[in-house]
Amino acid sequence: MSPADSERLPDLWKATYDLVAQVPEGRVTTYGEVAKALGDIVASRFVGLAMSRNDDIVRVPCRRVVQSDGYVGGYTGGGPRKKIRLLRGEGVEIVGSKIADLPEVLFTDFKTEYPLRALRKRQLALRRRLHLRSNNASTEKVVGIDVAYEGDQSYAASVSFDAKTGFILGSRVVQGRAIFPYVPTYLAFREIPVIHDLMTDVDDATIVMYDGNGILHPEKFGVACQVGVTYGVSTIGIAKKLLCGTVSQHSRRNSAEVRLDGGLIGFALTRESHTNPVFVSPGNKIDCIKALALVKRFLKYRIPEPTRLAHIVAEEARRGTNHK
Repeated sequence: MSPADSERLPDLWKATYDLVAQVPEGRVTTYGEVAKALGDIVASRFVGLAMSRNDDIVRVPCRRVVQSDGYVGGYTGGGPRKKIRLLRGEGVEIVGSKIADLPEVLFTDFKTEYPLRALRKRQLALRRRLHLRSNNASTEKVVGIDVAYEGDQSYAASVSFDAKTGFILGSRVVQGRAIFPYVPTYLAFREIPVIHDLMTDVDDATIVMYDGNGILHPEKFGVACQVGVTYGVSTIGIAKKLLCGTVSQHSRRNSAEVRLDGGLIGFALTRESHTNPVFVSPGNKIDCIKALALVKRFLKYRIPEPTRLAHIVAEEARRGTNHK
């Protein structure tokens, strides 16, 4: 994703407010219906966040957005009681805290361009360029990358290591604003613009360990994959939670295979038998076996050093800014 691509990202906040502005008096919609109008039901939680931040209740009647089970839910403009009072004043029948006949008053006829559908289409086009064979170039450097957030402020950090000795070569922090919000499975569109300047340190002789999933992902195309394909570099995903797949009951040297639909998509890796695993998967230009071998070389604690230290540096930058 070039800077030009990041500029073409949709304004999901504005799109959400424009959708809610279409809900007429006497009708309600749900967080899920607004998310579907954005193009993907997974954005439901973001819709809730957007409603909590709405500062134009005249144009954007967030009181008309309710839960999918019919309960009115929260309202930052005065709490549930005020939300109920306002909706009743518009002619919506409510029993207790629940819309009496939600299907009767539910508004779904949104005029929309489905912005998330366009982003998913872009992801699928990128996925077709994914390569899971190792780069033939000699690996000279390993770079860990992580991003910390304080609201919409981002603190992207990289820590570089000599691939052969494991010595730290240096670290960088880039501070900026994350324009695109967090929506599950669309994380790369939030993070690539904020890590862009860090990627100038990455070349064919570098492997990036990214705090996020590679192909160990419901779409088999996590943030580490999208970063790798976007910049044409080798990447490995390092995740703390298992998003999909089945972990083999048989482990070898503290690692167990993770499979999905019969295929190997990564490994659950532990340094000690009593610790929780991290989940390692190839992102781009590396295969599962070589990704695991490289991560093991940097496994001093539970999290491999490149991403562990990148996380620490990013968090220090975030806290340092807060304490000024």
